[in-house]
Amino acid sequence: MKRNCGMVLRFTKSEMDALTKKVRKANMSREGYCRSILNGSEVKEGPSADVAALIWELRRSGSNLNQILKVANARGLLDVPLLRKAVEENHTAVQKIIQAYSKD
Repeated sequence: MKRNCGMVLRFTKSEMDALTKKVRKANMSREGYCRSILNGSEVKEGPSADVAALIWELRRSGSNLNQILKVANARGLLDVPLLRKAVEENHTAVQKIIQAYSKD
């Protein structure tokens, strides 16, 4: 979508500082933040680098669990239902974290 309509909006220093602070927390551009607010979206604080690393680690460990589950199931070595439950809990944890920090 091409945005070809412009508008000048003036702020006081304190208003601009407050907007800038919110924009940084949301990890968005000023324009994107304002458009989201005007369109009625709830703007959440963006995830920190720690959250991204946590999601990566959870996904990695979930992948490892899934590989162990496949081997265990093929060989009949481990308690497969318990391992399957661990994989599902890992997936649920990842989804909760993503939902908590999604912008929509």
